[in-house]
Amino acid sequence: MDARQLKSNPEAAQKTGVINPYALAEYLSGRKINWQQVENIPELLENILQTPYQELFDPKHEGPLYTGLKLTSKGTLDRFHSPIFSAKVEMAKDDLDIPIEHLDKVQMLGDLGSRFQVEDVAKIQVQRAELCNPNLITLHIRLPEKDRIQTLARVFTPEMARSIALDPELGTSNQDWTPTNASWQDKGRFFNEATEFFDPVQGAVANCYFIAALSAVAWSKPYDIANMTRSKGVGQQQFTNMVQFYKPDSNGQVDKQIEVTDTVPVNNVSGNFIYCRSSEDGELWPALYEKAFAKLVTGTSTDHPQITATAYGDPVHATALLTGKHCHYYGNTSLSADQIWDLVRSNSLSRSTMNPMTCWTYGTAPDGLSYSDANIVGNHAYTVLGWDYYCGKKYLVLRNPWGVKDATVHTHGGTLYMRDVDWWRPILLTKPDGVFAIEAATFKQYFAGFGVVK
Repeated sequence: MDARQLKSNPEAAQKTGVINPYALAEYLSGRKINWQQVENIPELLENILQTPYQELFDPKHEGPLYTGLKLTSKGTLDRFHSPIFSAKVEMAKDDLDIPIEHLDKVQMLGDLGSRFQVEDVAKIQVQRAELCNPNLITLHIRLPEKDRIQTLARVFTPEMARSIALDPELGTSNQDWTPTNASWQDKGRFFNEATEFFDPVQGAVANCYFIAALSAVAWSKPYDIANMTRSKGVGQQQFTNMVQFYKPDSNGQVDKQIEVTDTVPVNNVSGNFIYCRSSEDGELWPALYEKAFAKLVTGTSTDHPQITATAYGDPVHATALLTGKHCHYYGNTSLSADQIWDLVRSNSLSRSTMNPMTCWTYGTAPDGLSYSDANIVGNHAYTVLGWDYYCGKKYLVLRNPWGVKDATVHTHGGTLYMRDVDWWRPILLTKPDGVFAIEAATFKQYFAGFGVVK
């Protein structure tokens, strides 16, 4: 079947949400980190986030990037009251960071029974077993949940946890809100020069779906951002920005006009952005769009909305809020790799998407696949920039809204030349900026679906 004849499948819609670990690490450490100069990024993230790197990017491990979200039996995520929202640090029984008995006391598997609070040690789950040599097997056993929470509680205070995730027991606030260890400050100008697809970089809140949508619009419809925003105010430096949001599927009918000033949440110690920021220093428009979106979601009139309320949502619907166009959803399980590639091509001009497109991964990696091994993130939204055909293989060009962490499975490097509205833009696939080209067949395996707004 011709891809242009395929009908939208609304059931393929999926809410996504995962926190940018790089922004979270900077918030927790209270300093801006030059990630390009870090020799061992996985080790640094493990030390700051107190979680094995291999467990960070799939919510089945219940790591800090999915705080406030829990994997359901259907493989999707729902909001829940994480224990970290109310955890208190308990005094350890010994000098170990984790309050567990010294391992040299464990002589038999039965010795773990009391610690894991099980009568039958055969019920203790083994995460991985390795044959180290013909006579030795190493078992990897996950610590009890209470110990894992205690480890995280040494890094995340309840106030810090509520600054990166929404506690459903408290709900959203329509009052003046400020995250812990932070203040609202003016950090620059609305635009540096123009709207660029690489400008929006997600921060320490799980609103990847909105940042991916913002990047998709900036790429496919860059002039829309400028046209949706105008300044108000009397003095030359007294700016109030009015941002327009549209009714989805309305052909451009304005829903709300949201006013925000140039102040954004900033870490009191480092002076760094906590949430969405631009990849260009001194530029504010991505952060102000996030702020305006938070006002839209919470319904508040205050200039200091609760940014955590924007966590977890639908990237296609978010794109429609920014454009007023119609949502079209496609599930990868019902399509072939060729059909997926053809659908992206049918919404592209000169290899780049002319209609804003986003995509999303499964809530957890499908059987037989590992998101951490592929450098892909579970329950995450990406921007679809376009397509490529290289050495006889069909590729989709995607962008991670974190601005880093390119996929590494069945991708190709080199330079792409994609038409950006009215000129040809070189895109370096070897640059670690979150942009990568992945084979269409691999995209079908690792991603749950994609959507377009037109």
